[in-house]
Amino acid sequence: MTNTQTELEKQIDIITKLLSLSAKIGLLTGGGAIVSYLLINGHYPQGVSIGDGLLFLVAAFCFGIVCLYFSVSITAAGILLSPILIPAINSIAWARKKLDIKNSDPAFTLQKINFPSVFFGACGIATIYFLARRNFVEHMPLILLPVFQYIMYSAFAEQSNKIMSAQPQPRTSIVPVPQESETQFNLKKIRKNRVMLAGIILIVPIFMGGVTSDLLKVAMNLAKIRIENTTILVKTPYSNLLPSPKDSKVENFKAFEGATVIFRGVGNSTLIEMRSADTATRLEIPNDSIIIQRTAKINFGTKT
Repeated sequence: MTNTQTELEKQIDIITKLLSLSAKIGLLTGGGAIVSYLLINGHYPQGVSIGDGLLFLVAAFCFGIVCLYFSVSITAAGILLSPILIPAINSIAWARKKLDIKNSDPAFTLQKINFPSVFFGACGIATIYFLARRNFVEHMPLILLPVFQYIMYSAFAEQSNKIMSAQPQPRTSIVPVPQESETQFNLKKIRKNRVMLAGIILIVPIFMGGVTSDLLKVAMNLAKIRIENTTILVKTPYSNLLPSPKDSKVENFKAFEGATVIFRGVGNSTLIEMRSADTATRLEIPNDSIIIQRTAKINFGTKT
């Protein structure tokens, strides 16, 4: 029972440390994500007010949440595959030893499946399939990413276990105890390594998975800065520049279905995109000349 509690405490401590670090990294990367999203789409908001800053924070928070989910789920997918990965890694180590290659054995204990990895690992595998389903060869780095994340997580857990086990020992005349300064130096080095490994676990999937633009779109959709497949009403003369206009009930406005609102809510203009069979038209429209129409189906209960 004590061993089970100790193992659970270690898992909780690891998750808490990861959440704390990811919150700081998420806010920093979130701000950079918004700037990157604007640069990718060539849109530079004008007339930004103090109130718009709140939306920037919301977008940064959403991107941090998306990145946290992505990193955790990809790492958990690697842990979920540990029954396959552990024999494979041990076989590679055995082969290296047969070839007389030094440092053949893993420098840390490979982690086994734990309870959180079952749920998040299943989500991670589903996420990989959803993102890579169109071209598995092109997304090979994403498919192999769980293996790298699993190795990094095992090294991270090893450092956490060393810190947990670094308890002061009773002084006896038989067993020499290292000096306090030496112990503190070792703990400081181990903590530094753990922070570095946690940063790798959180950041590498974002930039090395080949899906950074997809994560940006998901975060912008979550913050409602980007809206896909919606109906917009555009005032003349801007409506004359877009394909497939339809009449609307609003005077001087034309309706456009299947539009993508790329960036809205910040500044005094909105960036939209309309696609036809062979062209994609992007247009910056003043906020007072565009209406974004969003409808939702309501299921009324049947009377008995």
